[in-house]
Amino acid sequence: MARLVQWLVANGDLMGRDIYPAMSGGMRAMRQLEVVSNNLANVNTAGFKADRPSFTLHRTAGASQDGAEGRLAGAYASMGGAHTDWQQGVLRDTGAQTDLALVGQDGFFRLQAGPEEAADSYLTRDGSFVVDGDGYLTARSGHRVLDDGGGPINVGAAGFEVNEQGHVLVDGGKTATVGIFDVADRTLLSKVGGNRFSVQVGTEVVTANAEVVQGSLESSNVEPVRALTELIALSRYYQAFQRNLQTSSELDQALSNRVGKIDQ
Repeated sequence: MARLVQWLVANGDLMGRDIYPAMSGGMRAMRQLEVVSNNLANVNTAGFKADRPSFTLHRTAGASQDGAEGRLAGAYASMGGAHTDWQQGVLRDTGAQTDLALVGQDGFFRLQAGPEEAADSYLTRDGSFVVDGDGYLTARSGHRVLDDGGGPINVGAAGFEVNEQGHVLVDGGKTATVGIFDVADRTLLSKVGGNRFSVQVGTEVVTANAEVVQGSLESSNVEPVRALTELIALSRYYQAFQRNLQTSSELDQALSNRVGKIDQ
């Protein structure tokens, strides 16, 4: 018994160290599942941009760095966030005059924020617009589309055309130009409901050049087969870490029972 107690005192800090990678790995897999599931849910959302997870390695303050086991026990990885994949989705014809799409990765449509909203404005690649009761071109979220001067676009009740330069033509005459904007630093954009990116007050917004296509929508850039494959792989990944945690718990319990019997 004395020898076993001495061994436990000397090596007890090694017990359960396998919990660290299993626990942090399971948490990473769970967060990844959330991101991939959201991508898959928006596979048919016009202009949707997929998210890709990113990770950060942390080290526990005061943890021993002696040996591989010490470094493992003193470190863990967490999902530091998600970055947006800005790759353009495929354009598909709809034939609807209120549907607009942008060619290329540059630029967004800009939407007017409400007076009680915290955002300065919103950016979106979702051009599935409608005309409201007052004749303004409006996103389905209810926010009006802005022109290149920052004002709402009135197209009236009759038909209208939008050419490649974004010029809005009503009865053959130009009435406005659809505003195409971008930000100097896209990491400052945050996703909000309605397939929009929030532009906070003080964020630098710049004009962008992009070809406008009327009667078309940009599809989501989520690849369904890839997303589904990732979802299946992550589910198995998460289950594997769960099994590791269960095995570690069973080994610790068996060791505790063994120590108890020897002590008796």
